[in-house]
Amino acid sequence: MPATKIKIKYADSLEDYVSFVEKSASAKHKQLWFRGCGKLSHKLEPTLFRHKRSKVIDDFLLLEKDLLSRFRQRSIPFHSRPLTDEWEWLFLMQHFGVPTRLLDWSESPLMALFFAVTSAPHEIGKSGRPVFGGNACVWLLDPVQWNKHSIGLKSFPGSVLTTDDSNAIGYKPVANVTTMKPFPIALYGSHNSQRIVAQRGVFVCFGKDTRPMETVHGSEGFPTDCLMKVILRRGKLPHIYEAVRRQGITDSVVFPELDGLAREIKREFAFEV
Repeated sequence: MPATKIKIKYADSLEDYVSFVEKSASAKHKQLWFRGCGKLSHKLEPTLFRHKRSKVIDDFLLLEKDLLSRFRQRSIPFHSRPLTDEWEWLFLMQHFGVPTRLLDWSESPLMALFFAVTSAPHEIGKSGRPVFGGNACVWLLDPVQWNKHSIGLKSFPGSVLTTDDSNAIGYKPVANVTTMKPFPIALYGSHNSQRIVAQRGVFVCFGKDTRPMETVHGSEGFPTDCLMKVILRRGKLPHIYEAVRRQGITDSVVFPELDGLAREIKREFAFEV
């Protein structure tokens, strides 16, 4: 099977970026998801698969089981309500930074652009403006096309999955590797925090193929335009950040809590964040 190349677009301004998003979405009335990365080298892989000692899916699933068990044991005093199933536990773990098979995406192109720019390595220059060390990027995903190819059933018309969908059963936390499908699936998760709501958070859940999404896309015959990449050049990142801020996408909006407000104030007064 010939390799599929990732479609790449360069954007030097907010207008360039929005124009490409609109063109891509309106061409076939697509639903698109977005993920901002501060470095071009960042792979589309979940934190669980970045573990140094685990190498194969059996190791990762055993690790996931142990992490889930430990989190359930130790987090009980901090819950405001009971959690109904393993999926809810997994989404809660993801929210608080415990490694999972989930990869965060957003339904908002501006949210992803904010994360791309603010997570890019930089220093505050003498002018008070950030000086960036390299390019950043935003990934675009067509979750419907991706799922249709990933699930690979003629009876499946293509849609974003929910946790109670029969096609998601094999991906359930503490899953059996024999019932798990290979490729990642696009999934709506529990809106169990104000942060997920504010960020328009959605998820990709990985199966037993541990390769990054861009590698799977390139080697497994996925439609070319179901995964695309917008590169933001380093010299334009300060201007893009200011444009995003003028649109009202700031730390206190993205992180609607005191921590987000504190970050926003630090940025406003030219401190490192």
